[in-house]
Amino acid sequence: ALKFADILLVNSEKLGERGAYQFHRWLRTQFAENRPYDAWARELLTATGDTARNGPANFYKALKTKEDLTRAVSQAFLGVRLDCAQCHHHPFERWGQDDFFGMAGYFNGLTRKKLGDDRELIYHAGYQPTTIPLINKPAPTKPPGGPVAKNLHDGDPRVQLANWITSPKNPYFARLVANRIWKH
Repeated sequence: ALKFADILLVNSEKLGERGAYQFHRWLRTQFAENRPYDAWARELLTATGDTARNGPANFYKALKTKEDLTRAVSQAFLGVRLDCAQCHHHPFERWGQDDFFGMAGYFNGLTRKKLGDDRELIYHAGYQPTTIPLINKPAPTKPPGGPVAKNLHDGDPRVQLANWITSPKNPYFARLVANRIWKH
């Protein structure tokens, strides 16, 4: 749980003591109950609610922008670094701005409402289109290397992203967790 807390940015300076405690406690429970990785990853990626009560909602408390979320989710759950793709298509990488801002589209519309000291209500207010800022071009919402999402106005678009990330057809998710386990 401590290793994954590092990967998922559980930090009391950003989350507050209560938020960090709730998030870490939730992670420990996932391992103690031997819950399947894809199940708890899906829950984390679609988390909503009060950060003082819902541990995984704190993931969204720590990362304030859709760009921060895109970088963190791609690295934590796909093992893909999309940092450079935010500004340009790197000549030696597969990923470009369409991939970066396509994934950012899942997080566009994520809302945070302050509830008090170190507490926020996290929820997705509904899909909002995303554009690539420098060229003002619409970016179709899609996971990196994945299909363009459909029916995004039907509920929280993060559900589609979570389903794609944890799908057996996704070539990155299982490989990443296997490599992490072997590394540790």
